[in-house]
Amino acid sequence: MAITRKPRATTADNFIENGGSAAIGSELQQQLSELPLKGQRGRPKREKEEETGVKLRLPTSLLARIDTSVESRKPILSRHQWILEAIYEKLDR
Repeated sequence: MAITRKPRATTADNFIENGGSAAIGSELQQQLSELPLKGQRGRPKREKEEETGVKLRLPTSLLARIDTSVESRKPILSRHQWILEAIYEKLDR
């Protein structure tokens, strides 16, 4: 039984796989490569800082006050975001 090699892709297939980059002028291609990378939602990608989990114990009454403040704010933030914002405000003083 003879074994044959897998046929090679044609040049047209290669061109299609490359997305037609050969048709774009070198100036336009350079301009496109200089644009900031976008994330999934179209926003510029940010470098991710290393994060560490912290377990925080709060009195129930303080947590209730935080929840009231979170709910009264428009647009509503998560409790986590609200606490981070409060920490940043305190550190910026």
